Amino acid sequence: MTKKSVTGGFIKRIRQRINRYKNKKISAEAERFLAMAEETARRISEMPEGEERSNLSAELKIKEKKLKDKDKSVSKAYHKMLKSKYIKELIPAVYAEASAAPVEDKVVFVENGRFPSPSNERIYEMLKQQGRYKTAAFSLHIREVSDAEYYRNALSYIRETGTAKAVFLSTANPLMSHLEIRPETRVIQLWHGVGMFKKVGFSTMSSKSFGYSAKTRETYNEYRNYTDVTVAAEEQIWTFEDAFHISRDTGIYKPVGIARTDVFFDEAYCESRLKKLHEAFPSCIGKKLILYAPTFRGSVGKARAPEMPDIHLMAEKLSGEYMLLIRQHGLCKQRPAIPEDLKNSFALDMNENDILTTDDLLAISDILITDYSSLGFEFAVMEKPMVFYAYDLEEYIDGRGMYYDYNEITPGPVCKTTEEVADYIADIGNRFDIEKVRAFRKKYAGACDGHATERTIALIEQ
Repeated sequence: MTKKSVTGGFIKRIRQRINRYKNKKISAEAERFLAMAEETARRISEMPEGEERSNLSAELKIKEKKLKDKDKSVSKAYHKMLKSKYIKELIPAVYAEASAAPVEDKVVFVENGRFPSPSNERIYEMLKQQGRYKTAAFSLHIREVSDAEYYRNALSYIRETGTAKAVFLSTANPLMSHLEIRPETRVIQLWHGVGMFKKVGFSTMSSKSFGYSAKTRETYNEYRNYTDVTVAAEEQIWTFEDAFHISRDTGIYKPVGIARTDVFFDEAYCESRLKKLHEAFPSCIGKKLILYAPTFRGSVGKARAPEMPDIHLMAEKLSGEYMLLIRQHGLCKQRPAIPEDLKNSFALDMNENDILTTDDLLAISDILITDYSSLGFEFAVMEKPMVFYAYDLEEYIDGRGMYYDYNEITPGPVCKTTEEVADYIADIGNRFDIEKVRAFRKKYAGACDGHATERTIALIEQ
């Protein structure tokens, strides 16, 4: 053995010892922070709503952020411990205890963010009107509160799930990934969009910039335990198979339509929302409405808004006949500013003026400008014109991926510049192809006919 190999082996052993020491130190610090965070989250859960509770909640969220800024290794270890403890240990234990009791005529609704999402709202309202089932709705406030409080919030809904006849979800949810759901309970995934251009879930594992690793997805399978997944048409089932890694042979995919679209067939609803807009912004009276509603860029945790179209150019060509309503994705914390000289006279910030929901805006708008958002599928249900402003198409496909050939599937022009968008809208009477939209609707949203909520509720008793 050479002197060089002996020296190399010695250095390797020293480095291994140093790394073991560092890892132990990181784990110890993470465990101390975890104990503090859990105790604080417990205190928050036992406090009545009010300023004191809000302040303590905000303080804990700030502490988690400061930990990340100070030491990313400790922060990563803390979040890993927290997630594992709740999803693998505490949540299964709470569910096991609760599910020992008989099933009740009760339906549970859960939102990772705030209740209600559009489809959950439609179903919740109809069930309340029918009065057949007790209902319980939960908002977990993900990303609004600390992770420790988020997981603590989950325990309440898990307890109710233990004796529920049905549970309605509208997004991916890893919290139930280690549960063995009792056979009497239906877990119904409504999903939050009518269709998907961009890849999600397991489909993103090869993505360069989006989604979780294969190991994380397998360990915390967000799509486990579903008994039913509502879809807008048979054609879309294959995309959910790819995203969820669940075969259609299981029979869980139900083309009953998407409940959120039922309001688009309700004339009184549409008229009331338009009246609300006119009361808030009289400048919209007598004008046709263009809704610009793009999806976000980047990851869910670091979402950013896309580039804004040239609002001055659009106003120059369209302001005589149209008003522009702008609704950025809810995940985008910072939004491009509307030019002051056009704000409220031609363009309205509908995030800032949060008087109407996204579905409200879809219902009252005459034209939609979007990009890779599922809103294109929702808007097609009403057979109205759409423009797809996809200035970064190649980059987006490279980073996120698509289920379909974007240029082939879109039921409206794909534009790279604001000028193309404005020119199309200025001549929309001659250029709008309604038959193309109708064919798109039939193929991708054929089950959305105004009665999806009723058919979805019927799944509870299947």
